[in-house]
Amino acid sequence: MTVTTPVSSTPKRTLDRWIWLAVGIVVVVVGVVVVAFLGAGLNSLATESPDNPFDPAGAGPGGTKALVSVIDDHGVDVEVARGIKGLDDADRPDYDTTVVVSSASLLNPGTRQHFLDRVANAGRIVLVGPPGNLAAFGVNATAVYGSATSAVYAGCTTSGIAPGDATTYGPIAYTTTEPGAVACFTDGIASSVLIMPAMTSRPEIVLMGGDMLVNAHLDQYDNAGVAIRMIAGNDRVLWYVPYLTDEITSDDESSDIPRAIGPLILLSVFVVLALMLWRGRRFGPLVTEPLPAVVKAIETTQARGRMYHRARAVTRSAATLRIQTLTGLARYLGLPYDPSVAITVLAQPDWELDALAGHPAPPGPAVSAIIDAVVAATGRDPAQVSALLADRLPDTEDALVVFTTELTALEKEVHRTP
Repeated sequence: MTVTTPVSSTPKRTLDRWIWLAVGIVVVVVGVVVVAFLGAGLNSLATESPDNPFDPAGAGPGGTKALVSVIDDHGVDVEVARGIKGLDDADRPDYDTTVVVSSASLLNPGTRQHFLDRVANAGRIVLVGPPGNLAAFGVNATAVYGSATSAVYAGCTTSGIAPGDATTYGPIAYTTTEPGAVACFTDGIASSVLIMPAMTSRPEIVLMGGDMLVNAHLDQYDNAGVAIRMIAGNDRVLWYVPYLTDEITSDDESSDIPRAIGPLILLSVFVVLALMLWRGRRFGPLVTEPLPAVVKAIETTQARGRMYHRARAVTRSAATLRIQTLTGLARYLGLPYDPSVAITVLAQPDWELDALAGHPAPPGPAVSAIIDAVVAATGRDPAQVSALLADRLPDTEDALVVFTTELTALEKEVHRTP
């Protein structure tokens, strides 16, 4: 009779647990590092890219590097402050300093108040591009988004601007009822340059649409001369580029949550993960079960294709591509565009595809501004650009292919990429 003694598998199981525990810890650490690097990288791309609208280091059509170079050639020092930290590191502006702000709409309430306190003694503040909440700057003015025109004469007399000066008129302009304000380059009721007088609560503020400052238009009409006289009239220029991720933390604010809670939560996560790996059991092999019916994948795909064809999904796909293109162009050109409204309408089950394809609604002010900016940047025929971004949508697969190719070519032309 032969007796077989079973061999214990406890050491092997213990070793497996320690291996899985080590793997879990490594995965968590790597994940934290990757998230940190991705966050830093995305913040850098979103805030420090010279392709951002009106960026003083931007050499593209929407940047202002050419203007900064010309101002520097005129003997005026231009200091670029990026983010709230760069603003704090720079010397406080005095009366001989002009402070320029690119895309002031990126300032949140905390950073806006910090900025105003920091530049309270400046001689002039120039807000370029989308201004955000003008009332928060102590300015009684309203931004108007309209159509761009080729040239508008000043029609005003003030320091640095003559009545005969002519500049390009961008899609962003301003109106005001504040006494003492000087409106220049007015088309209709809105002006692309608005000079608000200094008050006890703030310095003189100049609102500029920004179209005359960018590299693509600086050499047209009197754009360069007016821009230089508006910005380089003092001995020093501090060009502030806000960051969307900037935050102001007040030392006076107290928190009811102890500071040790954060590390304790992180430690608890590691403990729970370790317990899961230690006590958890691995799943065995998959078990197949007989199904009532087996449907081949190709049959499912063909059925969905017929359903999409009957639902005219071609037109819906084209509408989605157009919304994505408008969103990307608006972000690159620094123009406002909210795609949520169009996406909500597109998602409705009773969306009238045939009516939309045959009788498109006229584009709204935001889409019209994007069309005008694209025409100015590319030199294309306005009717051709309007047909792509606001006119009839394709309703066949061949037309969808052509439509997608033309949208891609338009975006590349605006971005000046091959």
